[in-house]
Amino acid sequence: MKKIINSLLMALLLASAGLAQATLVDLSQDAVFITQDLKDFSSAQLGRTVNLKGGAKAGANGNFFNDHYYFTTDEVFDVSSLLTSLTSGAGAGLTVTGFELRSQNGIVFHGIHEISGAHPASDQAWRLVAEHPLEVGYYSIEVNGYVNSVNGGSYSGNVAVASVPEADAYAMLLAGLGLLGFVARRRKAAAV
Repeated sequence: MKKIINSLLMALLLASAGLAQATLVDLSQDAVFITQDLKDFSSAQLGRTVNLKGGAKAGANGNFFNDHYYFTTDEVFDVSSLLTSLTSGAGAGLTVTGFELRSQNGIVFHGIHEISGAHPASDQAWRLVAEHPLEVGYYSIEVNGYVNSVNGGSYSGNVAVASVPEADAYAMLLAGLGLLGFVARRRKAAAV
C-alpha cells in the first residue's frame, strides 16, 4: 500500500512539474494612456523593456506580453505609427508578433511587418498607417510578442496624429482667397 501511495505522489509531483513548465507567464504592462501627449504634441511615445520574471521561460512557449496604449479623439484624425525592436540575432531580445489599432468595435488596422533585407531575423519594424481618418472615439494600440532570451529585450515607437480639416474649413479658405483676389483686383483697377 505504501508503494502505491508513493507512486501516486511521485506521479502527481511529475504531472504538476510538467504543468508548471507548460504554463505561459503574462509579462504585459499596465495600460498606458497617451491621450494628453497626442493633444499636446500630436504624437506620443510607445515602448518598454521586457524582462523575464515570475518563473517565465524564454521563448514563445514560456511567456508573452500584450501591451495596450489607450487614447481618445474628440475630432477626426489621420494616424500613423512605427514600432521597432532590434535584436542581436535569432533567439535574442524579443519578438513582436502583432501591432494593431483597435476601436471599441474591434480591429481598425493591422500593423504591417516590414522585413529588412540586410537582417530579416533580427530587425523588426512594424508600421500602421490609417487608410481613412479615425472618427471621434476611444482607441487602443496593441503590441503583442514574447521574450526570446533570459536577457530580455525592448521595443520602441511613436504614434502621430494630424487633424483632418472639415468641409467648412475648406469653404472658409476658398472664401478668404476669393476676398483677397477681389481686393487685389480693386486696387489694380484704382491704380490705373
